[in-house]
Amino acid sequence: MKRIALATALVTTAAIAAPAAQADPAFGFGLTYVFGGGQSDVAFGAKVFSDDTPQDGVVSLGLDYKIGSNSLRPNIGAAYLDNDVYGDVNIGYDIGAGAVDFGLGVGGWGN
Repeated sequence: MKRIALATALVTTAAIAAPAAQADPAFGFGLTYVFGGGQSDVAFGAKVFSDDTPQDGVVSLGLDYKIGSNSLRPNIGAAYLDNDVYGDVNIGYDIGAGAVDFGLGVGGWGN
């Protein structure tokens, strides 16, 4: 059973990484409403997107600063890139609280 799970993980990673290796990354800055993990908060931060094609869904990696709890929040999610703006949903880890939380974000992006 562990071999099947490992093989599935490797195939999934390869399928995601292959198109991402051919794409140009994009960068963005924005605001995120964070909820879960015991409290809601507002955060601002930076994102790296797996592709720079407008009107497309992409994977995002980010680092947010949560204003209310004064802590950092690395996160991963899915984003939709429009012309110069993005929207995303993400899951992150509040380093200060030691808890997993969720976020909905908007912001601007460019190459």
